[in-house]
Amino acid sequence: MYEQYCEIFCRCYPAFGMSAERFESLLINDSCHIITHYEDGAPAGFIITEGAAIRLICVEPKFQHRGIGSKLISEAEAYAVENGIGELLTGGVSSKFLIGADKASWRFFEKNGFESVGGCDEMLIRLKDYTFNEDSFRGHRMAEFGWYEGDAETLREAVAAVDENWVQYFDENSRVYCATVDGKIASFCLVTLDAQNYLTDSHGRVGMPGCVGTVPEMRNNGIGIEMIARVTEYLKNEGMDISFIFFTGVADWYKKLGYEIFMTEIFGKKEL
Repeated sequence: MYEQYCEIFCRCYPAFGMSAERFESLLINDSCHIITHYEDGAPAGFIITEGAAIRLICVEPKFQHRGIGSKLISEAEAYAVENGIGELLTGGVSSKFLIGADKASWRFFEKNGFESVGGCDEMLIRLKDYTFNEDSFRGHRMAEFGWYEGDAETLREAVAAVDENWVQYFDENSRVYCATVDGKIASFCLVTLDAQNYLTDSHGRVGMPGCVGTVPEMRNNGIGIEMIARVTEYLKNEGMDISFIFFTGVADWYKKLGYEIFMTEIFGKKEL
């Protein structure tokens, strides 16, 4: 059955080109609830929810604009109410898959009573043509760059100064690249090689800089942008095919390095 869901998804989102195995591993778990709409005995659309979050809704292109998607939303709402859930959300930051409604489908959610409560961009750069040139940056004039080797608590304090919600992702085993000024952390980011996400099957080996931040007093010195430029070069040298930015609100900043928007997602909410 999951293979059929994946086939529908890939026809709705051909840019993903995802295998059924990847689809299932990223999207399906024991907490998910799946509602399926059938036409002539075969799945024609489905909605997958997890708690209050709509992880994915897809309708076969040839069956779209017939009210099937709205029917699936209504059935998901009824299921949520039966289980004491008072709202539905388009995705969520804990998802390994889409974390919002893609921009192209947002009008559908609006018509079904959802309101926008924010959004994000997801970005990538193809690394084969990327080259780091130190002369294009100025951060190295005051900062040093390298892998973090200090204690976790000091690192978490710097992370908390940028975003307290990120602290949970940093521990003794985290692979963190940093810029330091006079021995103190100025910028930081998590670095992942061979990330297994929704781009892996169609784009090859995926590297990811994540939780990228510069402490407030060190901003506007060109340090953060040079740090990411160096990390991007590192990912290229490690044989990654793309560098992927998952969930950012500063797309114009990454565009300076050549990153492109792959998808814009909107966080929607509907009270039930």
